[in-house]
Amino acid sequence: MKIHISVVKSARRITPRDLESSGSPDIPTAGWNQIVGSTPFARFVIAVAAALTAVACSRTEPLPPSVYDGDHAVSYEGLSPTLRSTQVDLLYVTDRTPQTDDAGNLHYGIGRSPSLAYGSVVVELDEDRSWDELVEWTRSEASGDTDPVPKVVSVTELGRFPSTPFPVELDGFGRVVHKPEVQAAHAKTMDIALQELRRRLALSAGKVVGVTVHGVQTSFEEFALVIAMSWHKSGRWGVPIYYSWPAGGSGFVSGYSYDRESGEFTIYHLKQFLRALGTVPEIKRVNLLAHSRGTDVLISALRELMIEARAAGNDPQVQFNFGDLVLIAPDMDVEVSTQRIIAEGIGQGVRHTTIYVSEDDWAIGLADSLYNSKRRLGQINPEDLTEDQKQLLRKVSNVDIIFYRGSAGGSFGHSYYESPEVFSDLVMLIRGRKAGAEHGRPLEPVGPHLWIIRDGYSP
Repeated sequence: MKIHISVVKSARRITPRDLESSGSPDIPTAGWNQIVGSTPFARFVIAVAAALTAVACSRTEPLPPSVYDGDHAVSYEGLSPTLRSTQVDLLYVTDRTPQTDDAGNLHYGIGRSPSLAYGSVVVELDEDRSWDELVEWTRSEASGDTDPVPKVVSVTELGRFPSTPFPVELDGFGRVVHKPEVQAAHAKTMDIALQELRRRLALSAGKVVGVTVHGVQTSFEEFALVIAMSWHKSGRWGVPIYYSWPAGGSGFVSGYSYDRESGEFTIYHLKQFLRALGTVPEIKRVNLLAHSRGTDVLISALRELMIEARAAGNDPQVQFNFGDLVLIAPDMDVEVSTQRIIAEGIGQGVRHTTIYVSEDDWAIGLADSLYNSKRRLGQINPEDLTEDQKQLLRKVSNVDIIFYRGSAGGSFGHSYYESPEVFSDLVMLIRGRKAGAEHGRPLEPVGPHLWIIRDGYSP
């Protein structure tokens, strides 16, 4: 999806700081937070800001070609013949409401479904190329008019869980319990779903599962294209799982607000699925990735799972088998994220946490202003960290913060995950390489577990 704005003509990104200093014939020059909410013009600014934030979060153009140079060039050697296709068959999990078009084809809208479903979404990466030609394009550095144009060709729902909350009844002791037949139906559906996952694991060279959660204003089909292309470009390693929640509300402020509420709604269903993944011994580890507002959805679900495991006397990392937790352009308040990740010990329940941020992320800057955050996690600088926080990072060995200082990310600076630099580093991270030149990821160190990625970076 390409976005064109004819009102603003600028050679660089516009940030909230620019708006602070620009002034207006109707509004005296003042701080952005002082302006918001005070006048009709300010209410218009709120609407536009929310719209732009939502549009930025929904930017889902296919990633450009990128290779990990030298010894790390993408390889498809040893790939199962079943996976050597220009089509990608993604396993999805969603609590969006199912719909059908006039031809009877299934798709998912923005409505909230009380029941979780899973299935297959098939993406055609390029119908005009053969497999060998697609591989050749992937390994090249050329891009432009010859880039593949992926499209969703089919969506097939394979199963649906009972609606939540489950119906209840009183047992012989007067206690409220879930009806046994509903619990049995849930367990049976989950068993079938995990059998489908095992089938896909058997085709995978790396027995690693990657669960990806999108942000606001994102349709079901849009992010399926991103995940399919990203998985292909990473060498089709592991098993990708696409978790899609009911985002995509229309309108300015109302659309963003609807999506934030939908993010709260989906947490229970996401927990159901993540909890089940921990019961599959064939999985080497479960990696978790989220973008934008999806980071809050994922972190909230993890927080509750951690509380549940510890209350039962279990080690969350052992019980759930969580590997890498990756937060990209997180649309979260710094103070909130600090309480959840550090104070409540989410970081101790995963193998490693990596956070990608950018000071030029205008979408995050707008959210920062709109919600009166002290600071948004996705836009912090090394200078924002206190000495106490830096001391804490020195003691914590499994958290890295990576500051993006490149030119990618679109007009809003929010989709820098599509840059060859960030994408290549992310692939090396998921493949198990630690940050640092000695580990094959020559990031620029700027502090304890603090790193910078610039244009031209190559692991």
